[in-house]
Amino acid sequence: MTMPVPDNCMLMSHLEEPKVTEDEEPPTEQDKRKKILALKDPVHTVSLQQFIYEKLKAQQELLGEQGFQSLMETVDTEIVTQLQEFLQGF
Repeated sequence: MTMPVPDNCMLMSHLEEPKVTEDEEPPTEQDKRKKILALKDPVHTVSLQQFIYEKLKAQQELLGEQGFQSLMETVDTEIVTQLQEFLQGF
């Protein structure tokens, strides 16, 4: 059973500023450095759907349609189904 994953839930934008309430302290220089470092991390800057789609497309172009189909036939059917669901819309 697969759980639905929100699109791009981990992606960060450099425009996002954390909201500080009256009870919280403003961000320290260390907090700012951590945010800058996180913005450079591919985990937070690259869409997983886009990445997987591009890698599968590159493999398909490298092997050709028939070679790619042969390769995909060796992949577990549940994995293929999950990939198709995950990449739906690309």
